[in-house]
Amino acid sequence: MENKTMLAAVAVLILVGVGFVVFQGMKSTPSMEESMETSESLDSMELESMAPTATDGAMMEDSGAAMMEEGVKTFTVTGTNFAFDVKEMRVNQGDTVKIVFKNGDGTHDWVIDEFNARTKMTQTGEEDTIEFVADQAGTFEYYCSVGQHRQMGMVGNLIVE
Repeated sequence: MENKTMLAAVAVLILVGVGFVVFQGMKSTPSMEESMETSESLDSMELESMAPTATDGAMMEDSGAAMMEEGVKTFTVTGTNFAFDVKEMRVNQGDTVKIVFKNGDGTHDWVIDEFNARTKMTQTGEEDTIEFVADQAGTFEYYCSVGQHRQMGMVGNLIVE
């Protein structure tokens, strides 16, 4: 008789524990509807930030976005450990490209071999600016040349159309 009572008590405790875990999970997990609303608002924010807001000869500034001045396309790129915040840049062949490289953490530089363009080696909080003419069409990888940073994924692409 004592075994049955003990078994019943353990079963009740297990059920209460499972109920508690399920209830807590429901409180912290957003509903499917909330998830979709969040996803849709993020998608619309991404589209808004990608939409061009300037015409030729004007300037537009956004973190990592291109600023256009008379024939110069400016990109602000921040480097942190093993990543650039701008993974892709698009310009037209013949454009002058200006890179404002900001170091967010560690020791980094910004290099693109095909255009013989390279910032100086920078430390946390420092920045360097370079300019070059994108005189060849194609997709070109830019990277950090410090240690194994390139192999660890600190790369991006400049697409010249």
